[in-house]
Amino acid sequence: MKAADFDSLAWVELSYVDVFGTRHSMQLPASRFQAALIRGEPFDGSSLEGRTRLVEIDMRLRPDPATLVQMRSGVGRAVCTVLDKDGRPWPADPRTALSMVVEQCGALGADYSISAELEFYLLDEDLLPIDRGSYFDEAQGIGMSVVREAADRLIACGVEIDSLHHEAGPGQYEIDLAFLKARDMADALVLAKQVLHDTAADHGLQATFMPRPLLGEAGSGMHVHQRLGWSLVDEDGQVSEQGRAFLAGQLAHGRALTALAAPTVNSYKRLHSGPEAPSSAVWAYVNRGALVRLSPNHEGGPTFEFRASDPSANPYLLFAGLLAAGADGMISELELPPAFEEELGGFDPASMDSARSEPPPRELDDALDALLTDDVLVDTFDTQLLSRLVDGRRAEASSYRAQVTSWEIEQYLDEA
Repeated sequence: MKAADFDSLAWVELSYVDVFGTRHSMQLPASRFQAALIRGEPFDGSSLEGRTRLVEIDMRLRPDPATLVQMRSGVGRAVCTVLDKDGRPWPADPRTALSMVVEQCGALGADYSISAELEFYLLDEDLLPIDRGSYFDEAQGIGMSVVREAADRLIACGVEIDSLHHEAGPGQYEIDLAFLKARDMADALVLAKQVLHDTAADHGLQATFMPRPLLGEAGSGMHVHQRLGWSLVDEDGQVSEQGRAFLAGQLAHGRALTALAAPTVNSYKRLHSGPEAPSSAVWAYVNRGALVRLSPNHEGGPTFEFRASDPSANPYLLFAGLLAAGADGMISELELPPAFEEELGGFDPASMDSARSEPPPRELDDALDALLTDDVLVDTFDTQLLSRLVDGRRAEASSYRAQVTSWEIEQYLDEA
């Protein structure tokens, strides 16, 4: 933001996320922003624990001046790094965790960039889809107007948008964010969800990023396209040697990565709901059931498209895990198995050689177990961060299992 623009601000929103990726903020008078840049602004760090917060923790938020944007008249927003009471970056902060992984990976981390396909539903006041549109529907209604308005706001904030379109479900849309470095993309995704929520609310609507909010309708994913500092393919159009090792690392750690990519109990209602969701830790060129595809982008160059993630993922932790897994594949010189393509009659994971792929976790607890037994990913994250994440998600899964659903009532109430 230009200095002249800053002069027009009365307030600055200091934005950060907890371990679950939930947005939090506090607002400062603009006159105090410069001091916050130097010393950090005190806040209760227990909010980083999400809904499991217990005891107040004195910490500080230090805004990143490069992220300062104007959100509305007189109000700016800046993304923050969390500092401990001594003014040092706190390793259990998700944004700090990603920064540390990028730095540890050296040139690989510096060159690692990402684009993302963010899917979501727009619902009316009765929580029903606002339209009956279908995939790439050309009909122009309130939904597309809201999405375009949100995209315009993001562009004004410096976030480049590749495209947007109606998705497969009624009232479901997708907005595609152009390539950015890993931390910048994580910042952009958090901002995009905030802007979409705000824009929808301005029109009396609700935007939801729940992985599968509607029974019988398509789930919402967040496919992540990854690009590295060197070509992913060789002169013959095959995956390059370095690319093969990087991709092999993500497949090898695929089960553990699911805990970061699909972090809620609802995520698994999307992952096992249809052919668009990955159903095995394999790679392919066109197979929609593969965990990773070698996919072209609008610029013509190939990307590694990771397909297991959904919008409920904390992007900082997801990108840190993806980079760490790929780096391990290169360090360990892992072998990449052959591509597994979809058969004409459909993809059948049961037909695969079991030695080539383990099935993905079927529920959140299985994914968390896989994460905790993956030494590479455990070593990637600070112990406090990992324990807060796992304990919080375990509590959610336990609470979910205790619920009695309407399906159970209908199915079992009158059984003898």
